[in-house]
Amino acid sequence: MPLIIDGEQIKNAPTLDSFVKSFPQFKDSSDQLLKQNVQEVNPHGLLYVGQREVAGTYPGDDVISILGSEDATTCHLMVLRHTGSGAAALAHFDGSSIAEGLETMISIVADLTEDMSSGRLEAHLVGGFLDVSKNSHEVSDKVLEALCKSPYELNLVTACITHYNTVYHNSIPFPVIYGVAFDVRNGQLYRATFVDKGPDMAIRSARLYTGGKENLKIYDPQTHKLKIGPFHYGRLPNVDIFLSLPGSQIRQFLSTSPEQEPESFVESVRATLIQLRDFPRPLQTVFKGGKSRIYSKDKSTGKWIMQPS
Repeated sequence: MPLIIDGEQIKNAPTLDSFVKSFPQFKDSSDQLLKQNVQEVNPHGLLYVGQREVAGTYPGDDVISILGSEDATTCHLMVLRHTGSGAAALAHFDGSSIAEGLETMISIVADLTEDMSSGRLEAHLVGGFLDVSKNSHEVSDKVLEALCKSPYELNLVTACITHYNTVYHNSIPFPVIYGVAFDVRNGQLYRATFVDKGPDMAIRSARLYTGGKENLKIYDPQTHKLKIGPFHYGRLPNVDIFLSLPGSQIRQFLSTSPEQEPESFVESVRATLIQLRDFPRPLQTVFKGGKSRIYSKDKSTGKWIMQPS
């Protein structure tokens, strides 16, 4: 099926540069998003989606009403929503397995939609910037290709990506938007930051450093449970050396965009490296018995509470 932009069918995947030239209307819609103030989102009703993760729900979910993600520099955040049912999914793509991740998003939305013909699928893209190494270009190209090759008709509504998400400070490019939230009940996308990203972030990040490419689905909207793993992550050579490095060198060696990373980057990387060092066999030490780590959200506090295995 072709990608749809303002009623026009896009059968062949454009490169990012040709996309920007062919569809300048996305600059105007991007500017509206860029002008927003960043909202701090509290944990109540929030489902935070990490890098290489996918999750979704529907307006009738009485536990989750907000999908969100941040810390995207060269990464891209995608929201997919069905206009009839209001069911929506969010993914945090870093360039790995994007087509498969999009399939998972569509599957989540389709499973929560009684009649797919009662509305259309709308896609929103945010992320990337004009980085010197063009890592963002590569992710943008892969996302556009996945959208064009999807078996479903997808309508691209927002594309605040790379060219449109760049600001310069002392001639150095930076992304304007690092994070977004999506209100499933009213369909609003907005700039956001998050005071609580949920449980097990070091565990969830560990697989990114040792070759885990799959975009994992982390939430069941029927049971309202957050599910982490089970998954394997390998050993990271020289992990102790990395842990001994100052923050500036951790940024240099472990980021595609060291100058643009948020302040929390070094702290989160150190936590992940400690996870890799101290729990090198996760299927035995973290996911005991090969079982997932299951969480339920406490509605009074918004915190995720681990369930007994």
